[in-house]
Amino acid sequence: MFAYILKADKLPDEQTDAFFERFKQTPGLLHAYNLQGMDNPTDAMVVAVWQNREAAQAYLDKSPLRKEVDQTISGVSRTMYKVRNSK
Repeated sequence: MFAYILKADKLPDEQTDAFFERFKQTPGLLHAYNLQGMDNPTDAMVVAVWQNREAAQAYLDKSPLRKEVDQTISGVSRTMYKVRNSK
């Protein structure tokens, strides 16, 4: 398994919720969590768990949704992780 965390400093709204609904349909995506900070509501992140790195890379390289998110939400960053263990 492979994962990444997407971070953005943006208050979630209807547009970000719509992005997430579309994202959940991405092939190879096993789990996705849309998180919002309790103390700072603009502290938002998405944790995405993929079948493998190739599935995540295909989304990052080819998805129109990814490009739309990056163009619409300023300051988006993604950190990649190899999943070593899970429950």
